[in-house]
Amino acid sequence: MQSKKSEAIQFFESRLGQEAFVSEWMVISQQETDAFAKLTNDVDPMHNNPEWAAQTLWGGTIVQAAHVLALGIGALADADTPLQGESDGNSYLLNYGYDRVRVIAPLRVGHPFRYRGKIADVRPKSEAEYVLKFEVTVEVKDRDKPFMVYESLAFLATNQEMPAVENKGAE
Repeated sequence: MQSKKSEAIQFFESRLGQEAFVSEWMVISQQETDAFAKLTNDVDPMHNNPEWAAQTLWGGTIVQAAHVLALGIGALADADTPLQGESDGNSYLLNYGYDRVRVIAPLRVGHPFRYRGKIADVRPKSEAEYVLKFEVTVEVKDRDKPFMVYESLAFLATNQEMPAVENKGAE
């Protein structure tokens, strides 16, 4: 007998090929860009030297693509979808990786951006485990070209009988 699919799986299966989430506008500061560069050993004047970068074709420092990519799974988890309720001790959501990552145009430090995701696939791995594929566009406010497009893979495990999560992380 097949187990009942979670609300999240039903939600995404019913919306295949459709927009599944749009994040709030976000901004990455120069301080955050500098910290990310230090953590990832990616210190470069295009990211971390505002005076030098102001003289380039970018007109200022640009955000590391990996920084924006890393924030994307949080944007998905925080989106107004049933995934918000999936940390109830029964289910969990993990970043499962990325496919086809492409940077289209630079993102200047301090410029607002957001994630827009379309559900492309819901693939069961077992009765209680699924891989969700989202086609994500990272839009930049007041710009026609996006910063980045990619396929985000998320692993959703249901019926796990884990302790409930009281809060999503350290404040």
